[in-house]
Amino acid sequence: MTFTPPPTSADQPPAFASAGECGAWLEDMPLSNPAQVQAQLLRQLNLLNRFSLPAAERFDILELLREPVVSVQEESVRRFAGRPLPLAPQEQSAFDACQALWRALIDGYLHCLEGCLADDATIRPQAARVVGRALTAGVACQADIYRGGRQPDANHWRMMHRLHAATEQMAVTPHSAYVESLLLHAVSPNDLSMRQLAWMVGWVRRFSVKVAILAAPPTLSTRAIPLCVDLSSGEPASYRPHNGESVRWLETVELGHSLKKRLVLLEQGRSPDELHLGRDCSQPACGQLLKQAYLRWCKGGAIRQHERFPADGQCPLICGIDAAHYYLSGRKPFRQPGGHVSAEILRREREEIATFGHVATRHLDDFSQQQGYQVESWKVGEDEPWHMFDKSAMGLHVTRTLNQGGVRVGTGLLVVVRPGGDAQNPLLGCVRWARMDSDDLLHAGIHVFPGKPEPVAVRATGSNTTREYRQAFLLPAASALKEPASMVIPSGWFKLGRILDVLADQERPLRLTRLLDRGSDFERAAYEMVTS
Repeated sequence: MTFTPPPTSADQPPAFASAGECGAWLEDMPLSNPAQVQAQLLRQLNLLNRFSLPAAERFDILELLREPVVSVQEESVRRFAGRPLPLAPQEQSAFDACQALWRALIDGYLHCLEGCLADDATIRPQAARVVGRALTAGVACQADIYRGGRQPDANHWRMMHRLHAATEQMAVTPHSAYVESLLLHAVSPNDLSMRQLAWMVGWVRRFSVKVAILAAPPTLSTRAIPLCVDLSSGEPASYRPHNGESVRWLETVELGHSLKKRLVLLEQGRSPDELHLGRDCSQPACGQLLKQAYLRWCKGGAIRQHERFPADGQCPLICGIDAAHYYLSGRKPFRQPGGHVSAEILRREREEIATFGHVATRHLDDFSQQQGYQVESWKVGEDEPWHMFDKSAMGLHVTRTLNQGGVRVGTGLLVVVRPGGDAQNPLLGCVRWARMDSDDLLHAGIHVFPGKPEPVAVRATGSNTTREYRQAFLLPAASALKEPASMVIPSGWFKLGRILDVLADQERPLRLTRLLDRGSDFERAAYEMVTS
């Protein structure tokens, strides 16, 4: 995306050349088919952006198109948001179409902005609205980039910076959407779940008005550390100071005061809705995320708990609680104690008997494939796709190129890793974040659970629960890292004080005492022994 919109001519006119014609065209849109609506909007916007029109008329048309574009984009984003990476072909297609439509809308507003900067009397009074619309569309485009597991490129930041510079040039009120884009990126949105990202998008819209943009560095104090951005660069705001006339500073003292006040009230038991943080926000997740935002916006960034060091070497990786249990059990299929198979396997075997007259033969070596597990090979060789980038006491940063193949990874997925290909010491952990970079290199951050995982079977107790066992893991305490003994259980199983029957060498009851981690397919909880 560039700051210069495409050239215009009288060739290939769109389906409408006035606001009245556009309104009539929209009435005939097939609203029941969002993908078709998106494609038609994109085609007409591309034609409009290459057609010569008075700036004021173009702006009126864009005002009519803006709401349908936003509506269809909300439908489109569901086809790729939060999906494991790399995106499947149909998901990638949806992402590309979504980005193309945002860019087309922005290009339309850039045409109008050219008229404002040229002092076109028909559009100049609308200058603040024009640049505001362009920035708001830029923020929406940026949020969808994060939802697709990527990061904005240098062209995106150059456009956003130049849009803000235009507000200064035209002496109109700076639009808060520019601050929204900088604050949103500063919280490392690729590390967030889709639910957390939705909260954050709402928060930056609410809190951006509390940030002042200054041409000179503010007086340093312990109340807030200012973010710095160079309007001539293709980089987002950071805590690294710059010099020059194009440098701007984000004064966040008022923002910090507002956030700190809310954090205190949340600790006192006030609800997020009462504090205007959103009706769908829940505790304690809301307070934890707000504290993270406070550190990244006002206090120089979050401090790492454990120092990271460069690392090299291959790192085989297995995804999913079922596949992890299968491999850590020595490639043994999970069956119910006493020789009974799980309900899923029993259903499949019954279908095979009805279809073939017998149960299909299964071999341990390809059991994972038969079960549909998306797993890597344990064999370490020249074609091993995952490699370590850096590591810490409780984490790994791993990468792989797309042409090497391999599993898709997504935030919150349980994984087994073998750093350096160590076959004797596999580790259990979860994907904390995943993203694609501009070179189509897939990155994943793995939070490693300390200790050697022990695969076990677990079932819930109580009269209203199923008595079927499920796959689980026990992890020992790690006093040096202040980590208690814990249990990894299926997603949705944690309840404070719940007693589970755990079967390893023998069956014993354990009581869940504290939730430590929650992922997309698992929960990790501290536990205590139940004594009679």
